[in-house]
Amino acid sequence: MTLERPDDPGSALDLAAASGRGDRVDTQAMLDALAVRLEEALPGATAVKRRRVGGFRSKRSEVERIAVELGDQRFELVQGGSGVACARAKVVRGITLKRDEVPLPQWIGELVQEAVRSAVVSEQTRIALEGLVL
Repeated sequence: MTLERPDDPGSALDLAAASGRGDRVDTQAMLDALAVRLEEALPGATAVKRRRVGGFRSKRSEVERIAVELGDQRFELVQGGSGVACARAKVVRGITLKRDEVPLPQWIGELVQEAVRSAVVSEQTRIALEGLVL
């Protein structure tokens, strides 16, 4: 798993600046973009649940839930009628040991930091394994 520019976590998800918007349309657009970006950057670690909106024949959908698993950290974002709820959890062998609700900007920041940390560890592991094989 790699990010585009692991040396600059602030640019890894170029959406943090948009997180302060209060308008539902802006928030939904930001969530849609965030979901796509996470699916591209962390395909094996990201699960996005979307729901159809606009009627029976509508092809339009919006993000309902984003979950990202990075090592023993799980990042969850849920879009509901009351707004966006973000949580960070520590999970060991499928058991949640600690779960904290966090504001969206903090959630994005911590997710970026953990993704960069995981990418660095994965790269170090890859280099070590190549050294054993070659």
